[in-house]
Amino acid sequence: MFSITASALRNINTQSINPVSYLSLTSRKSLSFFYICGFLALSIVCTALKPQPVLSAETIFISYGPLDFSLPVSSLENFAKTGEIDRDLSFYARFLDEEGLANFREFLQRRLDVSPVVVSQLTYTQIGEQVLQKLGRVIRTERGLDGFHALRASLILAAADPEGMTMINIMRKFPTSGIRMSANQLIQLQRQFSTLFDYQKAAVLAVSQVAEKEVEANPQFPSPSNFVQRGKFSFSQRTLQLTRNRQSFTGTNSQHSFRVDLYIPEGLSQPAPVVVISHGLGSDPKAFAYLGEHLASHGFVAVLPQHIGSDAVMRQALLLGVARSSVDRMEFIDRPLDIKYTLDQLERLSQSELAGRINIQQVAVIGHSFGGYTALALAGAKLNQARIFQECNRNQINLNASFFLQCLAVNLPPVTEDLSDPRIKAAIALNPLTSVVFGPEGMSHIQVPTMILGGSADIITSVVEEQIQPFIWLKNPDKYLSVVIPSGHAAADQFDGTDQEPQPNTLGWLLSGRDPKLARDYVKGVSLVFMQAYLNGRSEYKDFLNAAFAQSVSREPLKINLIRSLTPEQLEKAYGRRPPIPIIPEPITVDNRRR
Repeated sequence: MFSITASALRNINTQSINPVSYLSLTSRKSLSFFYICGFLALSIVCTALKPQPVLSAETIFISYGPLDFSLPVSSLENFAKTGEIDRDLSFYARFLDEEGLANFREFLQRRLDVSPVVVSQLTYTQIGEQVLQKLGRVIRTERGLDGFHALRASLILAAADPEGMTMINIMRKFPTSGIRMSANQLIQLQRQFSTLFDYQKAAVLAVSQVAEKEVEANPQFPSPSNFVQRGKFSFSQRTLQLTRNRQSFTGTNSQHSFRVDLYIPEGLSQPAPVVVISHGLGSDPKAFAYLGEHLASHGFVAVLPQHIGSDAVMRQALLLGVARSSVDRMEFIDRPLDIKYTLDQLERLSQSELAGRINIQQVAVIGHSFGGYTALALAGAKLNQARIFQECNRNQINLNASFFLQCLAVNLPPVTEDLSDPRIKAAIALNPLTSVVFGPEGMSHIQVPTMILGGSADIITSVVEEQIQPFIWLKNPDKYLSVVIPSGHAAADQFDGTDQEPQPNTLGWLLSGRDPKLARDYVKGVSLVFMQAYLNGRSEYKDFLNAAFAQSVSREPLKINLIRSLTPEQLEKAYGRRPPIPIIPEPITVDNRRR
């Protein structure tokens, strides 16, 4: 194998032997080693996987056929510290514009302070190992061996380093003197990075442009009210302890108990409509008590169930090393069924101790993250096992962190239960995961009014893949898309019970984004207006569900957009060319129902 250093490459006619064009990479921000570091950072940070090693990688090798293109890690380290581009780095730097170089330097400098114990536990989970296996096929040892174990070690050691976890530290902790990557696989990475950066940025811009046009067309809305303030109703809080028969993956039945928190308004003249709030993976009903209390104060019964197979208890077991997975794959079935069972029990109670206080035939659901999946399933979206089987068995790289969670469903037995519920009259999905578990086929089954809300800085459920494009797949007429810029994945989740913003460079800060309290205010406001309009039958509230009203309530540092329509053409126009991933995926070519 021939080895070509960056210094030697500088003297080669790049019109004849340009390794980037040689790899069929035509974008200005195409492949070069910068995207590799970016990939390492993004996939590691986005999926919260972080380990470390013993030796120190000194050189990056990019292999293409018999050729090796190399770059010293010290060149990257010097660039991160000083901004200077040395002789070795100058060849690669020419393939990035000024903005790209600035973003790349910021990427190299970004530090994440997270416990090495947490990182270790995460990388030994089922999802963590799946991510590392994908990465290990691309990021290999100097001899070309799978980098799975080396990556795990480098992440753990980087987390333990006093300087914190940075891209340079991760490379320095890699336990071989060189890091080798395949050019062909880097081409796949380039497409993924185009999705995560350029296309996602363009898609968020498209939403903003559509919102501006909607404001121009309809700038008027009723006199604003403060929908974030607590309402006029007092409420009582009680907890139910329910037990349901669950079927395990092996087909055995066992009884599982779970808690349901109720917030019941007082002093209503008629039974109150019900809003179920489904928490996300590793969370808890208490994380959404702020939303339950808010809705109850405005006359809704809020129902917050505990999802025992994917809640805070499971998360704690994961971090203690007791469990290998933060979620049981059967949760894709059991979460909706638990809520259906909860509604059945509430219906029974509405004939006795809750008589005259609860309208169990008028129900809506709000869910966050995995709870967003739950909400959409209850609203009618079909679990798409054929698409899950097809997408999760592709031999491809994927930087969408939620892809790995969704692919846990690939080993589910055939789903025969109806996960939807006719009592559900409306749904709000906050940062949901949708692209694999539902796909366009599954999303198209939703018929009730639906709002999808995403954050432009979400590193777990990619806003373009999991919220913006899936919004286009909805066929129901009453649909809304809200994007909060630049909010993170966990902003809606008040897990610590406070409004305090996480410390910079912590995992909580990375997940929540800027000003999570303001993001939660937006959630309270749009949830209340949406529920008044579509669950409580107060049509005058529909006048607030528009871009002009969202624009009027936006405050720094977060902007909220709210639109009712978006087309593939508008996304493509904002991106300037065909997107790196299909806006509407090709029809399914395999069917796993035989399994």
